[in-house]
Amino acid sequence: MDRSVKIVRISEDPKGREIVISDIHGNLDRYITLLDKVNYVPGVDRLILLGDLVEKGERNLDLLHYIMDQRKNEDVWCLMGNCDFIAKNVLFSYRLSFLQHVLGFRKNSLIHEMADRIGLSLDTTPIDEYCRILRENYLEELSFLNDLPHIIEEKNRIYAHSAITSEENFGDDFKEVMAQPMFLKRKNHFRRTVVVGHMPVTEYATKIASFDPIYDADQNVYSIDGGNVVKAAGQLNALIFDHGKVSTESVDDLKEADVVRDVAPSVQIPFFINWNNGEVKILKKGTCQDYVYSPYLKRSFWIDHAFMSCDHAKIKGTDYTNYEMPLKKGNHVKIVFAYQDKVQIKKDGVLGWTYASNLEQE
Repeated sequence: MDRSVKIVRISEDPKGREIVISDIHGNLDRYITLLDKVNYVPGVDRLILLGDLVEKGERNLDLLHYIMDQRKNEDVWCLMGNCDFIAKNVLFSYRLSFLQHVLGFRKNSLIHEMADRIGLSLDTTPIDEYCRILRENYLEELSFLNDLPHIIEEKNRIYAHSAITSEENFGDDFKEVMAQPMFLKRKNHFRRTVVVGHMPVTEYATKIASFDPIYDADQNVYSIDGGNVVKAAGQLNALIFDHGKVSTESVDDLKEADVVRDVAPSVQIPFFINWNNGEVKILKKGTCQDYVYSPYLKRSFWIDHAFMSCDHAKIKGTDYTNYEMPLKKGNHVKIVFAYQDKVQIKKDGVLGWTYASNLEQE
């Protein structure tokens, strides 16, 4: 298999705005809602989709058909993400044992949807035959994903799914630009603006977590993955370049609640524990909470069981924050989930918590 980095260069400026979206993950409804919210104008605005178009959401095949139609008729450009790579596994019968493993634990997959629509079951069909039948029925769709580039290059901007090695050499292997974690921690500096997705932006947070796009001015890099589909509080972000002006928009499906009283927490030292660095050691077990130590945060704290899990024999605390959000009566907040007498909430992209008694839910 050719592992070189495929680059597409766009020389013309868009007629209107350039709207960048990453990590849609098969969520067609949220994608359409975001396009409506940003007032996307087909044929005038340019859309740049940074990959992970499919997998993990509930309408992967419908989304793929929608974007394929956009690509034919509008100024729409797409990159391949690591999740989109699953099309290559089917198309070339590549690493079939790995493919079977992924399909075994991933409930929502483009491949499952393709198979279901033609009455094909992996339980009764050998994996090599399974892929052959999918190729016969979905060659156009699989080829579309297979042919996506890894880099979109413009005069002033570089787009990649996860990272680039340098401005002169984007990467020698597609994995270097498609599946690299924590790009912002490399501390590069680029003359041209680099825009990536792949890593939910909250994975960079240690104090107060926000799901809105990050801009690191020292590196000249935007990271825009809002954790859509993969995070309970996740959102689908759009980064908009409009002739020298930059703005963002986002959408999610979380229910809203009204704040019924002012909340003014006392002085606090907020912290946030993310998935990548979530390993904790239990120091004391409790009924609803455990007292743990986080080597990454270098601190001990009580954490509710709702945020704890076991991952490959390691105890992890994921997406937990102690940040009690200041609120004003009449504010609107998004409900992530309730635990004990508290509710994890999101307001203006920022994650926090409050007591359930402070909210009136619809």
